[in-house]
Amino acid sequence: MEFGKNFLDARNRKGVDQKDAAAALNITPGYLSRVEKDKTKPSIELILKAADYYGVQEGYFFQKHDEININSLYTQQNKDFIKEMDLLPVNELREKYNITLDGEELTESELKGIIAYLRSLRSMDH
Repeated sequence: MEFGKNFLDARNRKGVDQKDAAAALNITPGYLSRVEKDKTKPSIELILKAADYYGVQEGYFFQKHDEININSLYTQQNKDFIKEMDLLPVNELREKYNITLDGEELTESELKGIIAYLRSLRSMDH
């Protein structure tokens, strides 16, 4: 698993330095550095706290991002969106894609629900 790379990617996407991220996660910068360099594995508690802080799904930290498989029937635009669902925080997805239903922008909660639903569908196809 790529915990370190994924922790570092999530922090970089949020645009915070290691010191500020560590403070928000209630750990030392040295400990965060060791996690990001795969020298130590984070606890479940830290994974949950980091997912919330970075605005990503908990599963983000467990993925091998270079091995994301997407059904070949999707258009390139859909492929890009599906990849970004796993990589971008929900608020960035909302800003970038301006996703609406019946003329109203989806709430963060609604978008998270849609992402969870799509993930469950994908897991049934594999």
